[in-house]
Amino acid sequence: MLSKIYIKALIVFFSCISAASCYGQSYDPKENSVYIYNFIKYTSWPQKKSVIHVGIVGNSQVEEELKRLFSKKTSNGTTYTVKKITSAEAKTVDVVIVAQQASEQMRSIEQQTARTPVLIITEKENMARQGACISFFIDEENDYKTGYQLSIRNCKARGLSVNEQIQNNAVLTR
Repeated sequence: MLSKIYIKALIVFFSCISAASCYGQSYDPKENSVYIYNFIKYTSWPQKKSVIHVGIVGNSQVEEELKRLFSKKTSNGTTYTVKKITSAEAKTVDVVIVAQQASEQMRSIEQQTARTPVLIITEKENMARQGACISFFIDEENDYKTGYQLSIRNCKARGLSVNEQIQNNAVLTR
């Protein structure tokens, strides 16, 4: 009888571990930093920029990866800065990255940056209705790979134009 309980406990334990490994997927900061670099590289601002300022709202593991990546890269003479900001400082940068746990600040960020050329990227999916231009998501139907949603309407409202290649690889949202 004890062995049956032990076996059942093991089955439940391994089932939970298996479920957690599937449903507990998270973003890879290195992968996301490369995505973000390309989003920025292939976005056109109304005025050409020699320095692109990236602000991160909340705690995101992508911060250190972006600093490392941007320290090695320039694109057509453009350099990049990365710093942590508050939602009230969102209008002082060119790109705002909203960490997943800071997504409740999206309304404030959108209000602070309304009709300004600020590219808003979120680590939480389905944030276009709150004003995000790009939102990351984990694609459960595609081996839990990272994907992104793009709101062309939100980009245009901010005077931003996103390259066709970025558009073609995105899940388009309104």
